Amino acid sequence: MSKVYVIGATGGVGNQLVKILLSRGVQTTVLVRDPSKAAGLFGESELLTVIQGDYNDNDTFKQSIVGHERLFILVTDFVNMPAIKINYAKLAYAAGVKQIVHLSSGSVSGPWRQSHIATAHYRSESAIFDLPERGSYVALRPTSFFSNHFFGDNMTIKYKNSIFGSADPDTKIPWISPTDIAELAANVLTEPTEKHGDMVYDMTTFKLSGKERAELLSRVLGKEINYVQIPVEAEYEVWSEKAHMPHILAYAFADADYSHFNVNRALSIVLHRQPETLEAWVEINKDKF
Repeated sequence: MSKVYVIGATGGVGNQLVKILLSRGVQTTVLVRDPSKAAGLFGESELLTVIQGDYNDNDTFKQSIVGHERLFILVTDFVNMPAIKINYAKLAYAAGVKQIVHLSSGSVSGPWRQSHIATAHYRSESAIFDLPERGSYVALRPTSFFSNHFFGDNMTIKYKNSIFGSADPDTKIPWISPTDIAELAANVLTEPTEKHGDMVYDMTTFKLSGKERAELLSRVLGKEINYVQIPVEAEYEVWSEKAHMPHILAYAFADADYSHFNVNRALSIVLHRQPETLEAWVEINKDKF
């Protein structure tokens, strides 16, 4: 089985991806700033190689990518994202990597200049796709992560029995489980390269309004949760001051337009199971609410 190299291994999706790969017996290499964090997450395994480095450490990546056929890229630096991802892709393909799986964003499926998030991911995707003599390139485009509830909803549910947002209570917002993202990435990285080729997988499994989400949370948590509509300025303040996001991200979240997202009915084909529901995810994470 091909060796897999993972960039972004200690975040929510990357963490789950590495654990899935190890559970499948895949030789996995992770590039991390803090090896002790990787040790805490993954423990000891003969299948795991931990490389200390960061986005600017080209020499370390050049040396450690040799011998790998697959690369997973997840980058959270939205300011420098395109340059970082394109650099990794060039070095990887030059070293003989046959497949790159890139965690992009569902925003790329809409207007590319609609927000900084869309622009950063679009520029990354288009540049990697246009690289000469490259190997396979698969883009995963998820929408709102279930784990976005940890940006503040978990605390307002716990202490105010409410969730807040500037969208109309009946406006439907797209959602996807981080577990589904990680599992789809693992499937693509372990199945024949030819099967997935240069696929793009849009990833929205549910669209729920604020009102519907409050009703769902009420059922699972066993207490009444309300959706409270707030001014968009207040939502921006939540993202910037409570979630500590820079302006370019806080504004993008506050100004998000979800009208062009559709539920992707066929995800079960590549997941090899039905997608995780928000109910199931909240049940697993009940203690955090």
